[in-house]
Parts: sequence; C-alpha cells; structure tokens
Amino acid sequence: MAEQILVVDDDRQMASFLDRFLSKQGFAVQTVGSANQMGLAMEHRAFDLVLLDVGLPDLDGFEVTRELRRSSRLPIILLTAREEVFDKIIGLELGADDYVSKPFEPRELLARMRSVLRRSKAPAAVHDALPERRCIRFLGFALDLPRRLLAGPDNATVALTGMEFNLLRVLAENAGTVVSRDRIMQVIYGNAVTVTDRAIDAHVARLRKKIEAKDRHEPLIRTVHGAGYCLAATVVCE
Repeated sequence: MAEQILVVDDDRQMASFLDRFLSKQGFAVQTVGSANQMGLAMEHRAFDLVLLDVGLPDLDGFEVTRELRRSSRLPIILLTAREEVFDKIIGLELGADDYVSKPFEPRELLARMRSVLRRSKAPAAVHDALPERRCIRFLGFALDLPRRLLAGPDNATVALTGMEFNLLRVLAENAGTVVSRDRIMQVIYGNAVTVTDRAIDAHVARLRKKIEAKDRHEPLIRTVHGAGYCLAATVVCE
C-alpha cells in the first residue's frame, strides 16, 4: 500500500509540484493550504507523514507542530523559506522530525522523507520479532520498547516524539555511561541526513523538560562536555 503523505502549503505552485513529484515516487499525496484544512484532512484520512510549511495563512507551522505533538506522534517535516538555524532548532524543539529550507533539492527532500518514514516504521518490525514485551525501568519510569511508550511514576503516558523515544532508549540502554553525539545522531537520524550538534542538544533539552522533576538537584540526563550525554540512573531491564 502506498504511504500516505499530507502536504500543507498555501503556495499552490509548490503544493502542485510536490503532489506531482511525490506521486511519481509512489506516494499517495493529498495537498491542503491551511492549518484548518489540515485538521479536516486528518479527520478523514490516516497519514504516514506530513510536509508542513511554516508560513501558513491561519496558523504558523511551529504552532501547528506544538498542537499536533500534544496528541500524536505522526512524523512531521517542516518546510520554510527561512534559513535561520534558530528557526530549525525551534522546530525540532517543538517536536518536528526534520526541517527543510526552501528552495530545496527534491531528491534531498525525498531522502529525508524516506529516512523519517523508515525510523517511524522500524519499531513495528522489531515488535513483530519479539516473543514478549521488553521494558526498561528507572526512577519510576517504564520504557516499553515494543509499544514505544513511556509511562511516568504516576503511570500516565509521557508524550514523546519518535526521536525523543529513540534518544531516551539509547541513553537508557547505556545508563551510567556516556553516549556520544555521533552515536545519538546515528540512532535518531540514521545516515540519510546531516544535522548539527545543536539539533541534538535541542532534542535533549526537550526530553529533559518531559522527564526531569523540577525539584531534582542533579540532572537526570547529564551533559558531559566534549563527549556526549549520560542517563544518571540505575535501570532494570525486563
């Protein structure tokens, strides 16, 4: 079955181009021109990935990403005519899976899409191969690997993006030891795209806000300058 792609861009020429290009690559594409139309489209159809323009007429793409991440882990790639690194970091902090500046090389966009889709679907194959559930517990948290869920000390589900889950998993599986930024990049991005250390730092900062208690004296995720990050907790693997 063709993967379902939602293109959200009020630039009709760009939307039309992406529709033609991605359709030729075997995707099933729907295009809309606003955040409101995006919401309506998602009510009637399940999508595998969203290409979301930042400069929408009714709500900017950053805010759309923030709202979507409150209830969904649907992969998002932001599109923008702005090239500021700050904008890219903001997009990643809000939960976007990747960020592409216009004008872009179509083959690069395609590679990034396939990389994000591959990461989002790989866990399902892992789950099928596992005879039983696997879980990593630390400080009251339970990281359910096959279901890709994190339960907090109060048993409530902690909403994580796909990248945040992969980041926490690699840190938890190596708890007490330093995981280099290069290793983290490989785990959450793969080899298809190149990102900066600042992008990794943004993911770590966002994850910290979700799992670290405000009254905790020492950081749960420690920064080891010049080396990487370390989960400072004792874990139990089941």
